[in-house]
Amino acid sequence: MKMSKYQIEIAKDKTSSAMFMLFKLRNEDKIRGALTALQNDVDLKNTVVGFGNQLMKYFPKVEAYQPHKFNSPLMSDEAGCDLVIWLKNDDKGKLFHQAIKLKNLLADAFALHKTVSSYAYRKNFDLSDFEDGIENPQGDAMQPVAIVADGELTGSSFWVLQQWAHDFNWLNSNSQASKEACIGRSMDDSHQLDNLPDSAHVKKAAKENFTPEAELLRKSMPWSDDELNGGLMFSAFGHSFRAFNLQMTSMLGTQDGVVDGLFNFSKILNTNYLWCPPIIDGCLDLSLLDAK
Repeated sequence: MKMSKYQIEIAKDKTSSAMFMLFKLRNEDKIRGALTALQNDVDLKNTVVGFGNQLMKYFPKVEAYQPHKFNSPLMSDEAGCDLVIWLKNDDKGKLFHQAIKLKNLLADAFALHKTVSSYAYRKNFDLSDFEDGIENPQGDAMQPVAIVADGELTGSSFWVLQQWAHDFNWLNSNSQASKEACIGRSMDDSHQLDNLPDSAHVKKAAKENFTPEAELLRKSMPWSDDELNGGLMFSAFGHSFRAFNLQMTSMLGTQDGVVDGLFNFSKILNTNYLWCPPIIDGCLDLSLLDAK
């Protein structure tokens, strides 16, 4: 019996540069051919692949793929794109050539909706100058958080990718103390502050607020464009969407009316709910695909 493994790049360290390719399905009759071509060609040593939205109709056995409806003015409830490929490489030129190849490879079934270039900033910092992913699980603790451990979906992962856009005018005109109150951490050494306001991000998104704990493996990266817009590509993996749904509900203030301080200087542009299939023999496992 062949053993399912997870996409190894989910857990590996971030590279200094990356590209997110977001696709929309345009020809349902070509799905199997396009995904088989992707299966045969994609290099999973530097890539994460996630299926979403309309494409997931062709994976009916993945019943846990249930994007949540938050009904909040702070974020859209649209489920996002149908296919996302996260390319990771320290060489930006290689990213470019790899992206062109994948765009052409998938063109019969998928239209490239957008690309987002991202990169490392001060290793693990967001462009707001706060350190990101401080409470991430480490080492052997990562896999139980991010990967499905048993059943038909063993080795797969549920991925939420959100593009956040920061208000740099706000960030550049407000005091360090004001910014620290939004997040709840020091900008000097990242320690958690005392006497936090209820809206502090570290309070609103704390995994300990929930039973069992709502833990995610975060692999977020900054992004920016040629018009000097920028922010964070929030990238989080779990063995289900539960942890994200609970944390996001808290951040939006749905139950207590207290909105996360993060929204003082950032907004959500889009959210993509994705399922990352496992790998078998070094290739994407498409055994649950129910399409022509």
